[in-house]
Amino acid sequence: MYYFDCEHKERPHIHAAYPISCPLGSIVFAGTIWKSRATYGHAPPPTYMRRTPHHLLVYTLQGCADYSDSTGVKATLTEGSLVWSAAGINQSYGPRKGSTWSEFYIWFEGPLFDTWQEQGYPGSKTRIIKLTPLAYWFERFTSIISSTKTISLNENIAKLCEYQQLLADILQVKTPDHDQNREWLNKACSLLLEKKQVHTSLKKVAESMHISYSLFRKKFLRLSGKTPGNFKMSKIIKETYLQLVNTDDSIATIASTYGFHDQFHFSKRFKQFCGISPTEFRKQNTT
Repeated sequence: MYYFDCEHKERPHIHAAYPISCPLGSIVFAGTIWKSRATYGHAPPPTYMRRTPHHLLVYTLQGCADYSDSTGVKATLTEGSLVWSAAGINQSYGPRKGSTWSEFYIWFEGPLFDTWQEQGYPGSKTRIIKLTPLAYWFERFTSIISSTKTISLNENIAKLCEYQQLLADILQVKTPDHDQNREWLNKACSLLLEKKQVHTSLKKVAESMHISYSLFRKKFLRLSGKTPGNFKMSKIIKETYLQLVNTDDSIATIASTYGFHDQFHFSKRFKQFCGISPTEFRKQNTT
């Protein structure tokens, strides 16, 4: 275990290559860099943007830095700021002029973490999360990668599960606007689902939220992972499942009930979401 003094009297130097490695995933490298220049060792943005070949966490231990990347994220990193980015993006970050900055970083890869990314973690945009107290989180990171001995496959898998739990715990940390965003999304979803028909005006929903439709769509997509239209359509299609299975209503009647232009329009949209037509779905799910 590494001791970390919040006043930086003790500065552990960590350089760990493949501290965890198994078929499910690996931590490729983990380390500390005190008084780091990060990508600025090459050149500041936009002159230089470095591609990240692996999933990456960067945790600010000291100082202040500017961050930008190809997902459109720009942020000021201060003590306790965590950058969580997916593999393959281009990044630039480093200390502000006249400032020192120190970091702890982890590169990781493997099918397990690819699945996390597919499920939206970190997602299409890099996440910036404030993790405090610093000593607590730094100890949790280092306890996972601190072993200097060769460990068995079972021990590697156990360590990987511990790292997964750490990532899950990070996701539970509330950012200052977390509750506000959740309240906004819940209200938007309720308005979208007030009428169980596909022709609900998305622009009117945006007006009810006191925002332009363009900004409404972008914010809804960022918070939910879906556009407002796709969110509403997916909910309606799921409701038609019950109608198809539990009633004898014709496809045309169900299409009309939910506001589709006609049976063809309903069948086309249903197949886009389910991969099969309403008729095929009904045959497969009724006896």
